[in-house]
Amino acid sequence: MSNPIAPGKVEAWRRFCQELAGARRQTYEATRRRLGITRERLALVETPFGSAAITAIDARDLGQALGQIMTSDLPFDRWYRETIQELQGVNQASYDLLSERPHLSQDQELLFEWTSEPGSS
Repeated sequence: MSNPIAPGKVEAWRRFCQELAGARRQTYEATRRRLGITRERLALVETPFGSAAITAIDARDLGQALGQIMTSDLPFDRWYRETIQELQGVNQASYDLLSERPHLSQDQELLFEWTSEPGSS
């Protein structure tokens, strides 16, 4: 998925990624495992049109996982959804449009990556 980052929100996007890797890591990992997500990568890319957030997700059933993220009433999922909407200015309720799996290109700055594989950090 690729969405523009709202003007003036790039540093907030970086802090969001840091929060996932830090203070909210345990809750984040538990949520992703519950959803069947095996890997998630969040990146930043600068384009001629401004900054964009790139999200790549691997899951057993990507459509179901995205649907649960977008409709869950669990506190972490609500926080995640609301933060994404604030930073990107996009309501991602149309999760069925987000089921393609983009790859990161060399011009993207990887800010966060998680995988459920044993031995990963």
